Amino acid sequence: MKNYLDSIDREALRSRANQVLGYANDARDCAARWTDHAVSKAQGFSMFDFAVFKICMLSFGLWLGACFAKFFKKFRGILFVAFAATWMYLFWRIFFDDEE
Repeated sequence: MKNYLDSIDREALRSRANQVLGYANDARDCAARWTDHAVSKAQGFSMFDFAVFKICMLSFGLWLGACFAKFFKKFRGILFVAFAATWMYLFWRIFFDDEE
């Protein structure tokens, strides 16, 4: 065991760890920018927009649950269409609608 530990290039491991840490920091910064943008756009949402958001989340949860439950299997298509329609509306509202 001691011979194996002696053969490890600690500088290469440290370099790789710093590289991975840099990737993680870049991903965190990107997620933070996206979240800040989404939150700033959501501040301008109307009551209707929040209702659509709730329907979007509810229909996605039900659709996901329907994938695993026999009772809801026959409603999977309707639930997915409701999710897809509300998701597309919210995506448009957040990224492409420039009322301001």
